[in-house]
Amino acid sequence: MPHSIFQWMRHVLLIAGLAVVACSASAQAYPAKPIRLIVPTAAGAVTDIAARLIAAKMSVLLGQTVFVENKAGGGTRIGSEYVARAPADGYTLLYAYSVTHGTLSALSKSLPYDPIKDFTPIAGLFWYASTIVCNPSVPVNNVNEMIAYAKKNPDKLSNASAGQGSGNHLSGELFNSMAGVQILHVPYKGSGPAMADVIAGVASCTHDGTAKQYVDAGRVKAIATTGLQRDPRFPNLPTVDESGLKGYNVTWWQGLTAPAGTPPEVIAKLAQAAQTALADPDTRLRAYEIGLNVQYLSTPDMGKQMMESIDKFKKIVAQAKIPVE
Repeated sequence: MPHSIFQWMRHVLLIAGLAVVACSASAQAYPAKPIRLIVPTAAGAVTDIAARLIAAKMSVLLGQTVFVENKAGGGTRIGSEYVARAPADGYTLLYAYSVTHGTLSALSKSLPYDPIKDFTPIAGLFWYASTIVCNPSVPVNNVNEMIAYAKKNPDKLSNASAGQGSGNHLSGELFNSMAGVQILHVPYKGSGPAMADVIAGVASCTHDGTAKQYVDAGRVKAIATTGLQRDPRFPNLPTVDESGLKGYNVTWWQGLTAPAGTPPEVIAKLAQAAQTALADPDTRLRAYEIGLNVQYLSTPDMGKQMMESIDKFKKIVAQAKIPVE
């Protein structure tokens, strides 16, 4: 009997050893086929353009095609859930950003997946701040003037947004609550129409991440940027924080995630490819041209960013008493 138990234990250990070897060999061989990068938005958006930029660079570095597949809908729910339910083998990734792991969680009573537990962070890629811009006729030129004018004239200034719960809506609501003012929220069906009405003078101001072209053309005037550090695109423009509204900080990020349980070796290889891609001067220039700042975040830092983003936007939604559906 002891002899048969000994043989059984040897058999189990042999199988376990072979499994470890197979797993290690699999990780070393990764990627052995093309990788799908799911973008949970429609083609053509800045998020989609950035995803295609990083996918092209990583394809060369990994020796396999990383192709972008758009799965839009449900405010990014459809694409995010698809990746959350995909095999954890490194061949289906999510192009995550401040909506998938931020505003969506804050504005939803429940999601068909857990935005933290069902994903493994890979790396942070880009960040950008919004710029508070106003029609040139609006009688304010900086944050202090905006706050003073808004206090004297409640709801006379308006904040045009891409819709209820959108990024520029939440950014504006945080400004209202921290400054103790009432700037009227005017929702539109997208940031494009919102900016168009600010340019036309129908709406006063907006918080926009792609406003530089309109500022440079003199069609709107820039008041401040919304991050804690100055935006490299506007080096001479102060932030809201340094203008006196201490602690105000709303920035937007983009990065890569995989289904929970993806092997650490695979995550490490993807993170290294992302880091090398971001160091490329052409990548940095093209990112800058579409309004993004390069910022590589390691896997642990990316995970921290995801959690902090969700917590931050949940607080903003609660403070502004925005309906959660």
